[in-house]
Amino acid sequence: MKWLCLIFALICCNILNANILQKSKQMIVRKNNQLFITCNNREYVANNIITVKFADILSLQKKYPVRNYNKLSYADIVVPSTFFMEDYISILQEDPNVLNIDLNSYGEYTSGTPNDSYFSDQWYLSEILVDSAWTITNGSPNTKVAILDSGVDWLHPDLGIGEDSYQNIYCNLAEDDWTDPNDPNSGNHIDDDGNGLIDDYKGWDFATNSNDSRPRTNFHGTFVAGIIGAKTNNSIGIAGIAGGNYSKGINILPYGVGDTQPETSIIDDAIVAAVDNNCQIIQLSLVIPQDSAIDAALEYARCNNVTIVCASGNEGTSSLLYPASHPTVIAVGGLEQDLRRWPNSSYGTHLSVMARCTGLVSTSLTSNEDIYKYDFGTSFAAPQVSAIIALMLSVNSNLTCEEIRYIIESTAQKVGGYNYRVIDGHPNGTWNDSVGYGLVDAYAAVKAAKIKYIQNRTYQGGCSTIEASPEIIAGYAVTGGKTYGNVILEAGSDVTFSATEQVVLKSGFYAKAGSNLHIKIEAPTTNVASAPQRVASKISSDETDSAENRITSYTGIENVTNEVQSTYIYSISGQLLYAVVGNEYNMLHLPIGMYVLKQQMNNGESKIVKIAHH
Repeated sequence: MKWLCLIFALICCNILNANILQKSKQMIVRKNNQLFITCNNREYVANNIITVKFADILSLQKKYPVRNYNKLSYADIVVPSTFFMEDYISILQEDPNVLNIDLNSYGEYTSGTPNDSYFSDQWYLSEILVDSAWTITNGSPNTKVAILDSGVDWLHPDLGIGEDSYQNIYCNLAEDDWTDPNDPNSGNHIDDDGNGLIDDYKGWDFATNSNDSRPRTNFHGTFVAGIIGAKTNNSIGIAGIAGGNYSKGINILPYGVGDTQPETSIIDDAIVAAVDNNCQIIQLSLVIPQDSAIDAALEYARCNNVTIVCASGNEGTSSLLYPASHPTVIAVGGLEQDLRRWPNSSYGTHLSVMARCTGLVSTSLTSNEDIYKYDFGTSFAAPQVSAIIALMLSVNSNLTCEEIRYIIESTAQKVGGYNYRVIDGHPNGTWNDSVGYGLVDAYAAVKAAKIKYIQNRTYQGGCSTIEASPEIIAGYAVTGGKTYGNVILEAGSDVTFSATEQVVLKSGFYAKAGSNLHIKIEAPTTNVASAPQRVASKISSDETDSAENRITSYTGIENVTNEVQSTYIYSISGQLLYAVVGNEYNMLHLPIGMYVLKQQMNNGESKIVKIAHH
């Protein structure tokens, strides 16, 4: 068995290091956690679909989840989420029925590049793979980012209301609308929402204790806001990382904490206000002396599941400046164009990740002749990370602070030729004192945000628990270089897995007798991506999907069969309704109708049959 494991590992290593696939003309390269297809000096992120040329389609369909095929003898195979891409490629390369292998990716339409006039100068976005992240999300208005800074010029047409008639500035609908949306003095002068801030319709200036959150002289906060949420693809200015796509992106809540310099006496109040205003992210690009009141406010944010991102500082010191040095904060340092640490970027023990901090362009004050400008500093590296977290929350609003930190750090790119090592106190991968976990990766982070891994977890009897995420994987898994294990439902426990895409129960998942697991799939009925297309084609047209109720139940069993790894039940339309480890399943909670049963075998083969529930 050890020899077999060694052989398998060597096969995987050969794939990882190869420049060209066997049975293919494609050039591929692996960078950290991503597999890329290289063509004409461009790199495209590989997705989970492999196209193969086959000799015999029936043989291919018996062994693999074929989504579709054509008369030219090419078929698309969806790599199951239970497999690593490299493992699946190894299997296909050894199959004599597979004549050619091509990985797939998402390209771009020739008109697909954002039309923002300064976009060509935002080349740092491609380094952190923002363009690939945009294939998943451009940011949701349900995500709110508080910017504690010099204020934000919400008159700027790339942030506030412009000719496009929408804005990415948060408007507090609990307050009475200003009669003039651009005049803070046009409110009703009543604290309608009872939060102690009168007419705080567009943020608050804690330094002047007024509802005009615009800066008087300092562009700093407006520059930060543009990086996070300037309107994207609106024909002017820059593309914000989470700025939408000619539509509203995330919401920016401006809190002024000092026009020319931050005032420590009010920063704790601003943090508390941001938390109480249901912001999920607080962006800090400032350096101040440590303060017990601010320590308490940072802890208050953590306890309320609010993520705080802070610039590491521009002193070049070997220890981070405060509040970046606080353990609850995600501290972001700055890189130069060569992806080495900018010499003035402070570094050290609490450093999390890096982003580009030189040659950046963003929004500036509308009182200036030019309302865009170029600048540098870790102040402008940190908002790139805040924006990526906003994208993550746009696809999965249930993420915790701990999960966000883990994803941001474990998916970072190992750049700059530094020696990244496993170090105590840095559990989320290899780390380096100068650059932390490396360069932030927007695409990998957003993709990982859609999956909730449940491992090393025991649900006790008498508890009712709901786990929600686009995709849930429970049981053994390897994530971030770590192997996680058993998930156990004790007798009397009642657990619901609620997902919009799929639930996968892997080896190591045990539901004991007397426990109950409910699996709820809420994806649209038109989404058939989770099931092989060929299954639906085998069902006669007069058989319809009667599974309107997408809530299923599975009563726990003591043991899991060795032959069948997983069982899946699909509706006729291809919607995954039910998944369970082993071959024991309970359809009592499903409506009467026709279904497709797929069983994934331990040897990698799949068995697919049509079943009727009466």
